[in-house]
Amino acid sequence: MILKICRWSTGIFLIYNESVTSVMKCKYVDDCGSCDRIYMEYQATLDLKQKYMDNLFGETLPIIGMNYPYHYRYKVTYALSFDPDRKKIVCGKYRKGTHEVTEIDDCLIESKDCQKLAHFITELLPELKIKVYDEDTRTGSLRYIFMRQSFATGDIMLVLVSTDTFLPGKNHLIEEIRQNFPKVKSIYLDINKRTDSLVLTDELTLLYGEKYLTDKVMGKTFRLSPLAFYQVNPQQMKKLYQTAISFADLKGSEKIIDAYCGIGTIGICASDKAVSVLGIENNLSAVKDARANAKANLVKNARYICGDAAELFSEQNPEADVVFMDPPRAGASKEFLKSLMRLAPAKIIYISCNPETLSRDLTILKRRYLVKKIQPVDMFPFAGEHIETVCELSLEGRK
Repeated sequence: MILKICRWSTGIFLIYNESVTSVMKCKYVDDCGSCDRIYMEYQATLDLKQKYMDNLFGETLPIIGMNYPYHYRYKVTYALSFDPDRKKIVCGKYRKGTHEVTEIDDCLIESKDCQKLAHFITELLPELKIKVYDEDTRTGSLRYIFMRQSFATGDIMLVLVSTDTFLPGKNHLIEEIRQNFPKVKSIYLDINKRTDSLVLTDELTLLYGEKYLTDKVMGKTFRLSPLAFYQVNPQQMKKLYQTAISFADLKGSEKIIDAYCGIGTIGICASDKAVSVLGIENNLSAVKDARANAKANLVKNARYICGDAAELFSEQNPEADVVFMDPPRAGASKEFLKSLMRLAPAKIIYISCNPETLSRDLTILKRRYLVKKIQPVDMFPFAGEHIETVCELSLEGRK
């Protein structure tokens, strides 16, 4: 076994096994659109992502890859369909550009436990006389199998997504799952009658077990509800947050604002090194989770507000030395960025899941801020230009 040691931006040594450069063959690469570079050596995909980032931003820090870039997705969704040729129910992914389901029983990037659970459920459906949804005729009921798994505990949250509240043999199905998959700690039913591609709605009913799943990041515990935003790759999430907090270079005297805070992950992880944390999020359910997570971790210097960050900046004029921001793929609004520059924290740590919108937003922020460092993180190995990025910005004239 050959080991290689690399230094990355924060001075931490990353050790990886050279054997990951060998290609693991995926038999679904021509049909499934989940990871379009799975046929390549992993290092080659990192090189392409590095080139893409450098072309977009100028020179960036060396991308942080994974030690073992397989089976990293701990949030998994399978679509269900009836295959008339084989006369059987199949679960898998939509073929590229279609809503036809390709049966997948050995995905190289998703949790093995979740894959086994999804196929176990699928095989039980005919016996229970549960029909799967047909998009063309809009008949049948069960549409998706959605799963979250805790990296820390291995526990699984299962959500059955259906068009109907009535699920034949529901109790038998739950009992079979409990007996064969003791890691399943909660089972929900989600009613989804929509015609778009949204998987989960807020029409959730707990059928069995615990209301929340728990996971750990940087020594902190977080509760996860079915709808909570949480990174799909917990191993890289830890590296992402470690990088963000190291870029903030907290001394213990700073007031932090965690914008787009979700369930409070970044702010809570940074709370030990700050005087105060103010989390702002426009999703009330996420705010409730953030408050519960702060309480569970005995974090007394954090508070969470439900609302629009741009409006709160303008109306309340809070104080902040450091602002962490982690917006959705669409990036931040112009109103938020203008309010942020009026707030004028000494440092902004922008965490982005879309390099294109990050580049767009930086053109505005650079009117007052200097870009100090840009660190790409490979959160989605083998998936095109899907890259997480941590960007450190410093107010001009201030260190």
